[in-house]
Amino acid sequence: MTLSACNTTGVKTTGADVEQAAELMATLRFVPVLEVDKEGVTQPYEALPNPYIKRGRIDKESVSQFITARRAFNKGDFNSATKTLNALTQSDSSLSGPWVLLGDIAMESKDTKLAITHYQKALEINRSNMNAWLRLAHALRVQGEFLKAQNVYAHALAEWKDCPEAHLNLAVLYDVYLNLPLRAQKHMEAYMFLTGGEDKKVANWLMEIQKRTGVAQALPADKTLLKPVS
Repeated sequence: MTLSACNTTGVKTTGADVEQAAELMATLRFVPVLEVDKEGVTQPYEALPNPYIKRGRIDKESVSQFITARRAFNKGDFNSATKTLNALTQSDSSLSGPWVLLGDIAMESKDTKLAITHYQKALEINRSNMNAWLRLAHALRVQGEFLKAQNVYAHALAEWKDCPEAHLNLAVLYDVYLNLPLRAQKHMEAYMFLTGGEDKKVANWLMEIQKRTGVAQALPADKTLLKPVS
């Protein structure tokens, strides 16, 4: 988990985003599309970089506090981690990372509702924090709020359409929880394509979905068709 400073201004999320979620949002538009030139040659796809990587200047003391909190979290010392993170959110309100870690602590403590509140706060600060989007969707899924989770993945892909983890987790949601295997296939293909097809477990899952849908694979898991992210 990184500690990126806020890089958005005046944008509020996601309590309203989540509460208004009542039906499936369109997501296939975020699946990579390969273009073919005049000679019929498939052109390499240039994936967009993670917008969260665009970091502002972060105070050294804030970084030190976050590292301390992270170490405490990894040791299972949630009380110390929470105390440090609460102090950090007061001293540097521009950081979204501390709120994500507070959400993780809440999830470990089986307080899903509180975790959701913390992840939403992280996204109010920085809508490009993909960790917050993914954690929020997972927390909603744990609560059985599958449509809301789908909406959150859609918002995440709207922020970064080439996020492999968002495509994969959305595919799992479609296949296991929403019984939409064709949509699952498209997003699982996107994940395999964006990661070079190295995940054998997902590759086997994708093959099983294809048998059910009867639809041929549209995106090849071919590294040569994926430009390195600059």
